[in-house]
Amino acid sequence: MLRHITSSFKAGALLSTVAAVGLMLPTSAGAVSVSQQHIQLFPEKTEIVVNGQKEVLEEPAALIQDHFYVPVRWLAEKLQLKLNWDASTNKVGLITPKAFIEFDSSNGVIQVNGKAVDFASVAEIRNDRLLVQLSWIADYTGVSYKLASDMQSAELSFIGTLSTAYKESDLIKDDAQPNSKPIALFALGKSAYRLGEKVDYVDLSYDPDAEGLPGYEWEGNKDAFYKPGTYPVTLRVKDGKGNVSDPFTRSVTILDEPYLEREAFPYYYSNSGTVFQAGKGLLNSLSSTERKLPVLVRQPEDRPLIVGRSMNPNSQLGYLYQEKVNGKARLNLQYTNGMDKPARFAIAIRNNNEKAVHITTTRKSQPNPSIYGEIRANKTAEDFLSSKSLDEEMVVEAGSTAYYALSKDIDPGQVFQGLYDITADGEVSVSYLMINPGDSTYDLGKYSIVGQKESKSGTYPVSEVTWQIDASNLKEMTKLGIGDTSLEPALTGMNAFSKESLVNEGNSGVRYRIKLDNAAKTGIALHPRNGFVQGSVRVNGNVVTYPAGGLTSNEGLLLYRTTGSEKQVNIEWMSTGSAQLPLDVVLYPLNAK
Repeated sequence: MLRHITSSFKAGALLSTVAAVGLMLPTSAGAVSVSQQHIQLFPEKTEIVVNGQKEVLEEPAALIQDHFYVPVRWLAEKLQLKLNWDASTNKVGLITPKAFIEFDSSNGVIQVNGKAVDFASVAEIRNDRLLVQLSWIADYTGVSYKLASDMQSAELSFIGTLSTAYKESDLIKDDAQPNSKPIALFALGKSAYRLGEKVDYVDLSYDPDAEGLPGYEWEGNKDAFYKPGTYPVTLRVKDGKGNVSDPFTRSVTILDEPYLEREAFPYYYSNSGTVFQAGKGLLNSLSSTERKLPVLVRQPEDRPLIVGRSMNPNSQLGYLYQEKVNGKARLNLQYTNGMDKPARFAIAIRNNNEKAVHITTTRKSQPNPSIYGEIRANKTAEDFLSSKSLDEEMVVEAGSTAYYALSKDIDPGQVFQGLYDITADGEVSVSYLMINPGDSTYDLGKYSIVGQKESKSGTYPVSEVTWQIDASNLKEMTKLGIGDTSLEPALTGMNAFSKESLVNEGNSGVRYRIKLDNAAKTGIALHPRNGFVQGSVRVNGNVVTYPAGGLTSNEGLLLYRTTGSEKQVNIEWMSTGSAQLPLDVVLYPLNAK
C-alpha cells in the first residue's frame, strides 16, 4: 500500500518505473501469470492506447526540452514495481530490476544506488505530479520504446510483472537499496511441443540488487518429452548473498505428434562432448559389414610403433623391452612400479656406430607419475594429439649410451607413461628399463631382461592410419568401425625378444586421421560396438572432452554436427591400452525438421 506524499506532492502523485523484458511469455498453466504490454502515449493528451484499448491518464506525458517524459505513478502501476514514500524525509523510493532510485525534490537530487543525479536533468513536477524522462528510466528497467520522428508519440513494449508479486525486503531510510530476494522467471519458446522436440527454456530471472545469480535449481526441465501430456517445470534461483527466490512454475504441453525418436535426439541437439545413452534399437539396426560409403584406408609403415607394457605391475628391475630404430619411430610405454620401494623408469639409447647419431623429437607427451594410470592414459594421448610440433635434438656419441627419458622417483603403485615421436639419422638400440634411483648409464650393464611372461610389449610397423570418407551420398545413418577387420587390416607386429607374432589389441598408440569429405548436415558420434573404449579425440583441431572413465557400448560421444557448408571435417583419434574395438564412427544425416 503506497503512502501519500505531502509538501510538494499531493495525494497520488507518485513515480514508478518500467520492468521490461523483450520476449513473449506464454500463459502459464496453474502458475503466476505475466502479460505483454504495448502502449501508445501522446504528449499533453490524457488518452492513451494499451494493447489496442483506450485508457485515460490523470497526468499526460509531456515534451520537455525535446525529451519525452512519462508520469511515474502510472508507470509504476503498470509494472507493479515497489514504490514508497518516507514522510519524515519527504523522499520517494522506487525499486527497479536494476536499481534503487530515491527522488529528493526538496534538495533537487536523485540518488541511484547511492550515486547522485541532478533532479532537474531527468525529472519534472507538473500539476503536483512527478514525471520522469523516458530514455533515462528505460535504462534501469529495460523497457523497449520507440519515439516518432516528430516526437508526437511514443510506443512502449514490455512484459507486465507477475500478478502475484514476490515478497522483497522493505525500503529503509538509506541511500542504497536493501537486499531483496531474487526473482525466478522463465518463458517457453512455444506454447506446445511435439514428441522428442527440443524444449526451449528462456531464462528471464533477475536480481533487484544486481548481485548476479550464481545458483539455479531446476525441477522437471527435460530437453524433450516422449509421452503426450502436461509437465510442470519449476525454477528457483539464488543471489550472491544466498537469498533464494520463491519457486516459479510453468507447464510444458506435449502434443501427441511424433517429431524425433529418443535415440536420434543427441545427433540433432546435443553439444560436442556430450555423452548420451546409445539406443540399441537404432544402432543395432545398422549392418556392420554393408558399407554404404566409400572409404580409402591407408596404413603407412614409415614410422614403426614400439610399445612397452606389462599385464601386471613390474616387480623386477631390468630391461623391459628393446628394439632397434633407424629413421622414424613412435615410442609408447606404460609401466607400473610393482615393488615395495621407489624405482625409476628410463628410455635409454645405445649407439653402436662409429659416428654420432642425432635423435630429433618432433612430438611428445610425458605426464607426471600417477596411481591413476588407466584414467591418465587418455589425457596423455590428448596431450600428444594437441601438442605442437617440436624440433628437439640430442646427440648420442659413437659407442655410448644416453638417457632419452628418465622419470622421477616412482613410488610403489605409481604409473609412468610416455608418447614420443623421434627420428634417428643412424641405427640405435632403444631400451625401456626399470632401474634404481641414482643409476647412471654406466650402471645399466648390470641389468638383464625381466618380466617377459607378463609382457604385452611389441613392435608394430604402423603407428598412423588415415581414412578418406566421401560422404556426398550419405542418405541414412551409417557406422564405420575403427579396428573392424572388414574395413581395415588388423595391426600386427612382433615381440623383439621372443620373436612372437602379436596383434595390437585396441590399436593403442596409433593415431587415426579421419577425413570426412562433402558431408551435408550430419551428426557425428563415437560408439563402442561391443565393449569398453578409452582414448582421446580431436575434431578440426579442437579437443572433444572424452569421459575420464571411458565409453561403454551403452554410450555414445557426440563429436560434431556439420552445417553443410564444410568441405571437410578432420577427426583425430588415439586409443590407449584399454580399448575393445571396433569403435564405430557413426554418421547421422540431419534431415530438415
